[in-house]
Amino acid sequence: MRRGFRYLLNSLLISLLPWIFLWLVLFVYSGRNSLKISRSFNFTWLLSSLASFLLVSALLVFNLARLLERWGYSKDDVVRIQEILGENSENVNLLKAVRESVHYHFTFWGIYATASLVYGPVKSALFIISIVAGVILLSPVMLPVFIFVVGIPAFFYFTSNGELDKVRGLFAWVVEVSVASLVLLGFLRFISLHGAIPREYLQVSEFRNLLQLVADYIIFKDLFLLSSLGVLSGITGYLGAKRSKLPIVVLLAIGILSVFVDVHLTGLLY
Repeated sequence: MRRGFRYLLNSLLISLLPWIFLWLVLFVYSGRNSLKISRSFNFTWLLSSLASFLLVSALLVFNLARLLERWGYSKDDVVRIQEILGENSENVNLLKAVRESVHYHFTFWGIYATASLVYGPVKSALFIISIVAGVILLSPVMLPVFIFVVGIPAFFYFTSNGELDKVRGLFAWVVEVSVASLVLLGFLRFISLHGAIPREYLQVSEFRNLLQLVADYIIFKDLFLLSSLGVLSGITGYLGAKRSKLPIVVLLAIGILSVFVDVHLTGLLY
């Protein structure tokens, strides 16, 4: 248990200390040079950072519970994660997955807290949301790569070894990401065309670029088609895990179609 605690504490310190050091440098440097950012280090920023830290911590606990579930534990076992890490001190993959989860969560928190020094709490939250939304929105662009490089080889490998749960898990993830992309597309398209957006929010370039992206009907149509193909490929792989030939044929057809859509969309974006 002590070994697991040390590992968890080490992961937290590695994730948090660089941000604290950065803020100390910014505070000292901006104070000496009378920069505007020095006035951003106030109680409002501290309260916003603390509230977001607690929120990210709660989200981290939730995702660690899901991670443990994938390794054969129950979600309730997250309360004894220190003991589990100690018991699995030789399990490099589990330790790496836990550490990466901690890093990813507090990296986003650090970016938010740092951005709030420049934009303020509301705009920085919009900045982070826009980055995450942009990644989800453009993830279907990678659909051809997924199908030909990951999807079909993994389907062959796992079905031949009888590991159907891993096939279903992989393609269920594709469905989740594609559905999230579809929902975001519809939501952002509605906002861009019909929403009354405060002018100061449009000063966040990441948010403004997202709205401009989905406002273009041709780009919107291509992203919608790729997301729909992603849902179809995910359902095909999930439901076709017990069959060997038909799902592969369908996945190949979806992959070929998505390549043409991808090439067209890439030409528009670049």
